[in-house]
Amino acid sequence: MKHDFLDHHRKGNSLVHRLDPRLKIVMMVFFILVVLTINYENRYWFLLYFAVPLLLAILSGISLLHYLTKLLRLYPMIFIVTLLIPLFPLPDETPYRFWGISVSPTGLQKFILINAKAILVLFISIVLTSTTDFMRLLKGLEKFRIPALVLAILSFMYRFIFLLIDEMERVIMAYRSRYLHLSLIRKLKVLASMIGLLFIRTYERGERIYLAMESRGFQGNIYTLTDLCWRMSDSVVAVIFFLIVLVPFISMLVKSL
Repeated sequence: MKHDFLDHHRKGNSLVHRLDPRLKIVMMVFFILVVLTINYENRYWFLLYFAVPLLLAILSGISLLHYLTKLLRLYPMIFIVTLLIPLFPLPDETPYRFWGISVSPTGLQKFILINAKAILVLFISIVLTSTTDFMRLLKGLEKFRIPALVLAILSFMYRFIFLLIDEMERVIMAYRSRYLHLSLIRKLKVLASMIGLLFIRTYERGERIYLAMESRGFQGNIYTLTDLCWRMSDSVVAVIFFLIVLVPFISMLVKSL
């Protein structure tokens, strides 16, 4: 494969890389569900839950800068969407005043909660997906009885990304070799024609891929060179992970007793 910007960290030999994809899926879903249940009164729990994906990131042997780069690409949109939440005070509350701007205490709490949860969800998702081969990830989803049609769509979508990039590179190369100096209007016209040409090429490529796979008897099943195998290390990691994640709830239950 010519492009490996999505795969170049998925081939590793660290403990996190070797974990069964089914365990990673369960860990990610369970962690997300637990994080979503945290309220503002228990906001200090975020410190513990931030340490969980951070520890996994360190054990993966991949630079933290890599995870931070991916996080910064995804998080700003959430921040911008939630930025206006504290600016609408409720009628029965006294707003804070910052540089002449009224800030709702309830809205500020919601803003902090949403962004903290979003960062944790994105962080754990990036760590686990960055250390798992995509086809093995689909194989793990198949073991959980995810419909074959959904898995086939995900598989085609993933592989088509690289084909689309190749087509786009060829179109851009042809454009640069033919047009050196153009006005803004001419550039927009050429860009519009490039988009149309790219759509036609990708559509035709998709048709050829479909016919090729159909002629080879593709039935929607995900095949890998090695089948998934649950090891003792997976069980140990699962127990440790679930105990760490459930520590705040266990401590709260003990205090109530």
